[in-house]
Amino acid sequence: MLGLCAAAVAAGDATAQGSWPTRPIRVVVPSSPGGPTDVVTRLIGDHILADLGQPLVIDNRSGGGGMIGFRLAARAEPDGYTLIMGNPGPVAIVPYTEATVGYDILRDFEAVSMVMIVPVMLVVRAEIPVHTPRELAAYMRANPGVVAFGSSGPGQSPHMAAELFGKMADVPVLISPYRGAAPAVSDLVAGTIQAMFDTTTALPHTQAGRLRALAIGSRVRSTLMPDVPTMEEAGFPGFEISSWYPLFAPTGTPPEIIARLNAVVVKALNDPVSRTRLASMNAEAIPSTPTEARAYVEGQLANWGNIVRRIRTA
Repeated sequence: MLGLCAAAVAAGDATAQGSWPTRPIRVVVPSSPGGPTDVVTRLIGDHILADLGQPLVIDNRSGGGGMIGFRLAARAEPDGYTLIMGNPGPVAIVPYTEATVGYDILRDFEAVSMVMIVPVMLVVRAEIPVHTPRELAAYMRANPGVVAFGSSGPGQSPHMAAELFGKMADVPVLISPYRGAAPAVSDLVAGTIQAMFDTTTALPHTQAGRLRALAIGSRVRSTLMPDVPTMEEAGFPGFEISSWYPLFAPTGTPPEIIARLNAVVVKALNDPVSRTRLASMNAEAIPSTPTEARAYVEGQLANWGNIVRRIRTA
């Protein structure tokens, strides 16, 4: 009798998993609307609706360097109905900068796929009379307190890039953290702040001439901005910071659901329309297997440990 009951339960579970999804899928976005994490999640959502027949519901949970959103997702049922889009801050930086994180990225989450990688660029208001990172550093020394940096949030890669810039240039950097890239860039354009490292949100304003891109933090130049040098080319050797975005599900999510999600995400990112949309944001699609995504995250945890130690070393 017990064997029959167990078989019935197993059959029921298989049926439930086989019929997934039967309701909308929530993706927690640990930043404000309008930033790159939000934009790429919405792009993938169009494909999830088309391929799985259920809409993707975006749940923006900004604040705490992304930790608020990840704490929420870590407590969610691992049933395939809650996902979270990651970025360097809550995934690989806060473990080294915060005493209490509230989750373990490798223990509490299953990787679904890598999504995209975006260069982090140093931008200033067009009115600031500088055209290189070294000129900016010199201007800041000559005009203390005049240049305030914004960031998409404490512990995020643009925030850490500003700290690393200050460390390498040997100049104090005042950083005002925001709850996402969109409000920070709005204040940059308005003149409340004068400079920041950003990924995609500032790009239209650099193209329109309101902001000036001085350099990017990637190892190689961006094909979309070939005239903008890397930070290393601009005289900051070893400066290599970019933003990358993996999609996660809570640990315990059935592997067949992870596999179906991975197939949809990979298909979405290989779509020429999606790649064109990402290229317009200066982003490159990097779809992967779940195993490859986990290995990438593990490598970035080691990389960011080195970066944080470099910044914090007196």
